[in-house]
Amino acid sequence: MDKLGIKSIVCKKFRPSSSRNKVDSREHIINRDSSTTGINQKWVIDITYIHTIKDGWCYLASVMDLVC
Repeated sequence: MDKLGIKSIVCKKFRPSSSRNKVDSREHIINRDSSTTGINQKWVIDITYIHTIKDGWCYLASVMDLVC
């Protein structure tokens, strides 16, 4: 491989590190009222990340309007 100038592609694997801050309790948000009477009253969002070979980590954010 060295004579031909060939090298392997190495992708580092993501390894999450543990948080040292311990969470004692969290607010219960599952039973929140999500009913609306029209548009633009309540919005929800989500953010996630996606690993791509070409660009590395890409972030995806989505926003949705809660309409009945």
